[in-house]
Amino acid sequence: MITVLATAALSGCGVSIDDLLDRPDSISSVTNGNAPGVTPVTVPGAIQVIDMNGDVHETSVDVIDAAEAEDDISNTLPARNLASVASNLAFSEDSNFAYTQLGESARTTYREIYAVITDMLEKVELTTKDTDEVDLAFRAVMVDHPEIFYVKGYSIGKYMSGSVLKKIVFSGTYTMNKSERERCQSEVDAYVDGIIGGCPDTGNDFDRIKYVYDYLIRNNEYDLDSENNQNILSVVQNGRTVCQGYTKMMQLVLNRMGIFCTLVNGKACGRNGVPDSQDLKDSKNAEWGGHVWNIVKCNGMYYNVDVTWGDAAITLMNTDGTLSTDIDVNYEFFLVDDAELAGTHEPEPVVRMPRCNSMEDNYYNHEGVYFTQVDPDQLYRVFESALSKGETHVFIKAANEDVFKRLHEDLFDRQNVFEYLGRTNVRYVEFEERNLIMISL
Repeated sequence: MITVLATAALSGCGVSIDDLLDRPDSISSVTNGNAPGVTPVTVPGAIQVIDMNGDVHETSVDVIDAAEAEDDISNTLPARNLASVASNLAFSEDSNFAYTQLGESARTTYREIYAVITDMLEKVELTTKDTDEVDLAFRAVMVDHPEIFYVKGYSIGKYMSGSVLKKIVFSGTYTMNKSERERCQSEVDAYVDGIIGGCPDTGNDFDRIKYVYDYLIRNNEYDLDSENNQNILSVVQNGRTVCQGYTKMMQLVLNRMGIFCTLVNGKACGRNGVPDSQDLKDSKNAEWGGHVWNIVKCNGMYYNVDVTWGDAAITLMNTDGTLSTDIDVNYEFFLVDDAELAGTHEPEPVVRMPRCNSMEDNYYNHEGVYFTQVDPDQLYRVFESALSKGETHVFIKAANEDVFKRLHEDLFDRQNVFEYLGRTNVRYVEFEERNLIMISL
């Protein structure tokens, strides 16, 4: 047996295995940086195994002669009728949106892959012989099922007769055994039940979505070094995670509450998809990185929600250069339309996603601090409401750059802010690139 290993870093959350399998009867070579090159070798009748893992794509190729390959498969295939089991699986649109966007053949592959990985099986023959369809279906399963925290990728075996593909066998790449999975699942269920149990019983989608958003941000820290940060265990066990953990837990909790929520793959402004203040000022020239966020349905309309950026997007500086603690949750990317995301996020979804074209339940609009013009009466109401609630700061969001400039003139150039507040001193921060003003109270 000959075994070769090649590793390549990905830009973004996913990559097609198309380029790695463009010659089904040969070993592919992948190089990156200092990774050694691998000389392609053509071996008729070989099995090719693809192991995909989040940010790193590892391709291992085991070259086995035809007789050995048949012995291998006969000893590892489970005694079950996969097609029959898969055909009996039913998936609802609210919690399995990616599934609904697939064609009929890909849906069959989706159901089969779901059956394999939820039973933690290996080397199971699939109905399809299309490797692209396998990749699409696997990614769709992972988009729809944040509760699958024990799978980091998959491998496929391609059994060839000369240049003819005879069968594909599929294995999940599992990060734990079944007993470990059951223990972790109990922790996940308790965590999710705890969040849902504390949710206000208002019956309003906005309140419930905001509650989960606030909870995840206030009880977690952004940490690239957190263990299991590509899945929900980093949230449950560590309280430290990255975009995958925030986004998948948001999806899992809202789905269990009966609220539509799916995951969007893509990239965003900032290294690792999280910006600093300089990135936001010049997003076009900033470094961009792989990122994920959610689309939710709130009161019948679709909106984008980025929990990660709610925790890490805005860094406020005091006049002495120290970090401000005035704000613990940022709502700049909470319930926004596609236009609001356009300058900082670029979706690269696994399947076609719903269009988000409403700002009706946007946080600023909902709270009455969204301004389409300079309205003194509205400004009075904003400050009076914030002061009566004992809030430490208030946001004022302008609909566009022109309104932002007019608000600045009214509040600060003409100093009307003192009249609105009833005081003679004020501290504020402006985010011109977002048409946003924060005033400390």
